[in-house]
Amino acid sequence: MRLRSLPTALALLFCAPAFGTVVMALTLEEMTAMAPVVLHGTVRRSFTGWDDAHRSIWTWTEVEVQETLKGAPLRTALVKQPGGVVDGIGQSVSGAATFEGGEEVVLFLEPAVDERNAFVVLAMGAGKVTLESTLGPKVARRNLAGLSFARHGGRGVTGPVAEREQLGAADAFLKRIRAAAKGGAR
Repeated sequence: MRLRSLPTALALLFCAPAFGTVVMALTLEEMTAMAPVVLHGTVRRSFTGWDDAHRSIWTWTEVEVQETLKGAPLRTALVKQPGGVVDGIGQSVSGAATFEGGEEVVLFLEPAVDERNAFVVLAMGAGKVTLESTLGPKVARRNLAGLSFARHGGRGVTGPVAEREQLGAADAFLKRIRAAAKGGAR
């Protein structure tokens, strides 16, 4: 590379978009159809630990199920997510769902391939919807920070999404997911 091209190459390198974690762009109805389990519940607690090889940190979250929207009825669900902090050592995975105790959630889940009786969130953070009320009626929101979306048919990847997606009133959202789980209109 010639010396006068170096500034151009460096500019291109530093201006290249950082897409974060890329997941398929799916509608809520598509996520409902794909997920073997969809549940509405409350986060009870989370705990972290190393994998067996002591190379990756994982966070497990216990969710008390209020309603199984799709799949076999559950009383509790154990959700496994990459990342966390153990003994002052932390690992972070862009776009992974995060959980807080007491949080009311709707989760689109699939079985963890490496751990019996545990689930992972479908499409990472996009598969977790928080039902919350700040000053008014309860609403449904998704935190899509750290995610980018691959479009169907190889039509490229969206840029990173940095804000929370508003999904409307919580009751209407739950009704929409219940209808999708029963194969209702999209």
